[in-house]
Amino acid sequence: MLDDDRSAVDDTGRPRRLARWRPSSVRIRTKLALMLLIPVVALAGIASVRLTDSAQEAADATDTAELVELAGTVSRVIRAMQDERAQASVQVFKDQLDLPDMSIAGFDDAVTASNDRLAELATAREAFTDDPQVTALLASADKPLSRLQVVRSAAHRDIERVHLTVYSAAVSRLTRLLDHAVDQAEAPGLNRSLRAASLLSAADESSEQLRVLTLELKNDEPLDASYRPFMQLIGDRQRALSEYRRISADGGGFDAGGLGSQDARPINNFEREVSTSRSYERIDVDHTALVAAFDARHVATAGVIDETLNATVAESKAIQDAVTRQVLIEVAVVVITLVLAVLTALWLGRSVTQGLRRLRDSARRVARDELPTAVRQVDEQKELSGMTPEEFAEATTPPLREAGSDELSEVAGAFNLVHREAIRVAAQQAMLRVHVGSMFIRLARRGHSLTGRLTAELDAAEHAENDPDQLERLFRLDHLVSLQGRANDSLLVLGGASAAKVRTSNERLGDVLRAAQSHAEHYTRVEFTTVDDGVWVKPAAVDDAVQLLAELIDNATRYSSDPAHVAARFLTDKVVVEIRDHGIGIDEGRLAMLNARLGAASPMDLESLQAMGLTVVGILANRIGIAVRLRAAPDRGIIAEVVLPATLLDFAPTPEARRRLELTAGPATPQRREAPLFRKRDRSGATAVAPRRAGAAVADPVDADEEIPVVHFAWQGVPPKEPEPDLDENGLPRRRPMSSLAAGTTAPGTSRPTRGPIRRDPAAIGATYLAYARGLSGSRQGQPKQQPNNNPRTPT
Repeated sequence: MLDDDRSAVDDTGRPRRLARWRPSSVRIRTKLALMLLIPVVALAGIASVRLTDSAQEAADATDTAELVELAGTVSRVIRAMQDERAQASVQVFKDQLDLPDMSIAGFDDAVTASNDRLAELATAREAFTDDPQVTALLASADKPLSRLQVVRSAAHRDIERVHLTVYSAAVSRLTRLLDHAVDQAEAPGLNRSLRAASLLSAADESSEQLRVLTLELKNDEPLDASYRPFMQLIGDRQRALSEYRRISADGGGFDAGGLGSQDARPINNFEREVSTSRSYERIDVDHTALVAAFDARHVATAGVIDETLNATVAESKAIQDAVTRQVLIEVAVVVITLVLAVLTALWLGRSVTQGLRRLRDSARRVARDELPTAVRQVDEQKELSGMTPEEFAEATTPPLREAGSDELSEVAGAFNLVHREAIRVAAQQAMLRVHVGSMFIRLARRGHSLTGRLTAELDAAEHAENDPDQLERLFRLDHLVSLQGRANDSLLVLGGASAAKVRTSNERLGDVLRAAQSHAEHYTRVEFTTVDDGVWVKPAAVDDAVQLLAELIDNATRYSSDPAHVAARFLTDKVVVEIRDHGIGIDEGRLAMLNARLGAASPMDLESLQAMGLTVVGILANRIGIAVRLRAAPDRGIIAEVVLPATLLDFAPTPEARRRLELTAGPATPQRREAPLFRKRDRSGATAVAPRRAGAAVADPVDADEEIPVVHFAWQGVPPKEPEPDLDENGLPRRRPMSSLAAGTTAPGTSRPTRGPIRRDPAAIGATYLAYARGLSGSRQGQPKQQPNNNPRTPT
């Protein structure tokens, strides 16, 4: 693959390198295809060259076989011309010959045979229209052959010696085709056979020309001018026969050409006699015996020629079949080789690509599913109990099966090692997070212990203080202790524990919101616009909802000097609480990131510590099923939208909450009015509103030493007029010593007034014991036993 980005500079302004092809950018399947393509192309090229040569050999063998068949046809035409010439010679010299059969019928039979052979030649030459040499040779023979009709006509009227040259010219030009066939036959056997046939044809032509000279001779007369041609023809015949004997496979049998034949002996003797005599000497010529001897030699020579040519044709066809068969075998071998190479490459490549695909899929499955699941299991301590990270990693199932001993199996083994090491590191990190969470929980527990002791000291100081200014300062310290308690609760949440108290009764939505307000540092800058007190929050979600809302309210008042507005409205199946501030706002990117962290349990990282309040909100929201979303306000600032589902809500107080209201309301039938959250008792018996302390939840179980929820009543008819509260400069009711004691109670130190029969709720008692056992068990894990410290100033 090529990099298509060819711009001059990159994003940083530096010159961009020219795009170039890199092997690493090519997929494995393409690489394997290229690796297969190179040898296949090479094999195909070599096979193509070889097949081309074989095909050419087959074509040449086919052409040679056809040419050999044409040579046999031409040889038969030559023999027919020779026979017709012999009969024409008899007609030329019939006046001086005393032959028993000199009728013109023999000539006519020879002409008929010649025409048949010429017709065969015309049919055979049609297959060589594309061969220019054969076409030219046959065309050269057409001229003397076209004059045969003149000779044949003269034979019936007055034929002369000169007419016989037409036959000699036709035979000579047809003999060139035999020589061409010899030259074209590349196979040694074919070449030798065709050469032998050509030599025999030349020897036979010399013998047939001797026939004409012999017929021209007169008995008992000297040779004179015929002597030299006679001796030349005898020499040509002997040279052809000698060459034939040299190249013939059987040594050129002595019967060839009439040699050794009884019928051909007269002409052999006559030739020897002429060879040993002079031109002026008289020679006895027995034409009858000589003609019979010439016929015997001609027939014997023609038989050998036909036998040789037939063997040559058979041999050429055998060569043609062998070459064709070889070509077919080579084609089949090449095709089979290519198919096997492709199938083998596909099989091996498929195993490689499938192995790589399995590695890829396994890596994705491990990265997306298995490893996060294993890490989540470790985080939830489902599989690591009692095992070290190393043991836990060894116990995990390897994601890949190691089958075989090739490199892919080695990669699978290495990947399994990486997976096991990743599990070990994840388990180690999870254990580290668990230990850090335990440290948070332990620090929070100690912080709660210290804030509880500090609260007790502050209570004692408030009860003994009469100076309003000092009492106001103690109230501010009390509020700081409440904030420290919220910080301890946040540490508990970050450590994975819960800061919720044991509860059996639900609480009003308004009480929950005001309890969250009392946990904010700048609680005086919170304005409630809409609160529906007809909705109650179930006991299991009260404390977590208070802490979640307190974190959001604290953020809203911390980063803006304007009041934060809190509105709660009930919809069909949920309650939506909107906390709006008027700060500078948050950009969209960070707002989306914060919403993503609020929508899921965020991991403990640097971002979580930098936004610890929102991290606590996200953990609590995911724990109890509350949806929290931040969005930009229409003008400026941020709106935190908290959605409490119907599963956390109720629309009537629980029996425990109703009994608590009856205890505080008295025997009269009251009309419920909105009451302050908590009140403290002081020495004057007056009641004053104070911010909620750390560790105190909304409507905690009643304890004489802690907060007592007080509900204002309105009697039937005209309600009693309440005195205006004495407020300080911060808007807080001014607290006075002893003002929280109930009317008619004695001074501090006296016994508590009787509240009526004690009502024990089995669910509340069971929940209290369960919380006690849980706290006792948590304090024993990993915490050394300490001796009691009686010195309150010495830290524990």
